[in-house]
Amino acid sequence: GAQGRAGFGGSSPATPALLARVAALPPAIGDPEIAPEVARAAEPHFRLRTLIAPVRSVLMLGLLFVALDAVAQLIVPALVRVGIDDGVTRGSVSTLMVIGVFALAVIVADWGISRAGLMITGRTGERLLYLLRIKTFAHLQRLGLDYYERELGGRIMTRMTTDVDALSNFLQTGLTTMLVSLLTLSGVLVALIALDAGLSLVLVAMLPVLIAATLVFRAKAVPAYVEARERVSAVNAQFQEEISGLRTTQAFVREERNTGTYLHAAKRYRDSRLRAQTYIATYFPFVQLLSDLAAAAVLGFGAVRLRDGSLTAGALIAFFLYLDAFFSPVQQLSQVFDGYQQSSVGLSRLRDLLRTPTSTPAAVDPRHLPRLRGEIELRDVRFRYSGASTDAIHGLSMRIAPGETVALVGETGAGKSSVVKLIARFYDATGGQVLVDGYDVRDLDLADFRGRLGLVPQEPYLSPGTVRDAIAYGRPSATDAQVEAAARAVGAHDMIATLSNGYLHDVGERGTNLSAGQRQLVALARAQIVQPDILLLDEATAALDLASEAAVTAATATLAQRRTTIVVAHRLTTAARADRIIVLDHGAVVESGTHAELLAADGAYASLWAAYADRPVEVSDSVAS
Repeated sequence: GAQGRAGFGGSSPATPALLARVAALPPAIGDPEIAPEVARAAEPHFRLRTLIAPVRSVLMLGLLFVALDAVAQLIVPALVRVGIDDGVTRGSVSTLMVIGVFALAVIVADWGISRAGLMITGRTGERLLYLLRIKTFAHLQRLGLDYYERELGGRIMTRMTTDVDALSNFLQTGLTTMLVSLLTLSGVLVALIALDAGLSLVLVAMLPVLIAATLVFRAKAVPAYVEARERVSAVNAQFQEEISGLRTTQAFVREERNTGTYLHAAKRYRDSRLRAQTYIATYFPFVQLLSDLAAAAVLGFGAVRLRDGSLTAGALIAFFLYLDAFFSPVQQLSQVFDGYQQSSVGLSRLRDLLRTPTSTPAAVDPRHLPRLRGEIELRDVRFRYSGASTDAIHGLSMRIAPGETVALVGETGAGKSSVVKLIARFYDATGGQVLVDGYDVRDLDLADFRGRLGLVPQEPYLSPGTVRDAIAYGRPSATDAQVEAAARAVGAHDMIATLSNGYLHDVGERGTNLSAGQRQLVALARAQIVQPDILLLDEATAALDLASEAAVTAATATLAQRRTTIVVAHRLTTAARADRIIVLDHGAVVESGTHAELLAADGAYASLWAAYADRPVEVSDSVAS
């Protein structure tokens, strides 16, 4: 039980008393007080101002506490001056007592102000991060597939993790310190001039040097931080790619070479970070040098004026305290500057992401179709992938009747999968129209439309969880009986019954605990449970063995009944079962007809069939045909 379980890092076992105290702690709950629709809303012109809009009033209250904290820090040196000049010098114990009590009150009040300010800014920071995470994730869901084809997964993960974490760390620890330091700098400068304008000239003489050094530092440091963020994205992207392909890496004995490549990327990131740290290590000690020089100059001039009576001892000591208070915030800024730069770059990258337009935008006045008859028509469709030099589909026209099963065949690169992606509106055609039930798919409500589709790809994605969760993926509210009914309808129930925990069997990450055939059967059951009006099968049996293909083929035949079905067929024995076969070549229709009609025509399909029949016979084909 928990009683004998060791804690982290080999700590002592959890005692009943400790467990009872932990159980008595209040739950870590809290309402972010941000409406879900606000968090999920698209922000095509996203900027920091729009991010803080929902928490503007609370943030202003936090800034008020920060300002009061800075004011409290400015009061103490003034009290010291009065205490020395009117108390110590004149030997007035009562004055010292009054000043002491007043100083204690200021210090206690400042503690309360500082605590309240930290709580408000900390809570506000968490609300902003909650909003940013939800908004970023929702936007990633809206982006078209073209974005994920040009962006590495590691770069996307860096934005959701490293960039957001950098912003989180700054909002939680650095923001308050930075604001207090900046306000203190301004307040101290005013206080010094008001205290003694003559001595203030010493500090004023240092300011041009400080400003010039700061400008040079920023000019050097900012590009270094931007470069570092780009390089850490490359490191994360390479890491994710290498982990994803680890089986291939080990099979081709690429471990050493890939490690060397990753080492090179990691070194480049380290070099950029070291360069940024070098600038910090040069600039902030230089600021400390200016502070020491200013203190020495003030001590010299102050001693002369103290001797001739034009300056009191209390004023000189207060001036020293203010002088330290002027340069001390600069040193504090050195501790948060690194976090500020990283959060600034991270926010910039998140802003670029949120401003990225989706390639499949929602219709201005979307049509809601609760059911689809299943009529599909492509009219002179042209389509080109982002960055490609030629069209993947050009001048493609076809019509599929409601309830018809159509197989798309052709050589690799003929455009078969591209047609399926256009029908599902994963992409929008660059020319022509894709019509469903007579409506352009761009005019339909995208969520409603895709909710009427059943997609089974060659490599189905299964999210981590149980088999039951995987089947109910498109219909989370489905009951156990409905899940089982869907599995039985496609013939997957008997397979699931053989698993160690049946419907509660863990599928593993991306379905690794299931075989390829088992994953396909689960994917077919997942499509069945949403009762789709249009079924899209993208080479669903291309990579299966004999037994798996036979099971999936039978399940597919059941699922395709009474609904429009489009099959991207790699194996022509699968295409032969379709009501009609459409042959594609370089993105255009070259033939259309039944299996028998196309063989009799002795055209492109007959040539493909002859080549398919003449290859070495696979066991799966001999049985499936």
